[in-house]
Amino acid sequence: MAQRKKTKIPSKAMKRGTALWNKAFTEKIAEDMSTWADDEFMKLFMDFCYGGLYDRNILPQKTRELCAVAACVMANAHPQLKTHIIAAWNCGASKKEIIEVIIQMATYCGMPYMLQAARIAWNEVFPNLKKRGNVAAIPDGLKK
Repeated sequence: MAQRKKTKIPSKAMKRGTALWNKAFTEKIAEDMSTWADDEFMKLFMDFCYGGLYDRNILPQKTRELCAVAACVMANAHPQLKTHIIAAWNCGASKKEIIEVIIQMATYCGMPYMLQAARIAWNEVFPNLKKRGNVAAIPDGLKK
């Protein structure tokens, strides 16, 4: 398959993605997406999610990310759960707050999804979180 040209990430989307994760991780999301989506869709996605929805100043970013963690538990979306746990951490959520949101989801999606998410948080994400204050709190295993 031919190598795709590097897709330009909209500036607002790059700014928010860098704040939630880091520049390299945001670029990796766009690079991965470029293997299956055309440039127009990737731009629409980035503009809507990172440059639009995640950039609204109505909810604090920590709250927004804790909501994303809850949604990922409900959807049993493990790759996205990992990245949103990291983003919640980067936005100031404690491990205790993150795990409480996951536990709360037992009421809405059942014990199996909650238990899977809790195991992922405790065994895969929490042990690898970098100290707060570092721009790149992405665990090495998720950097791809």
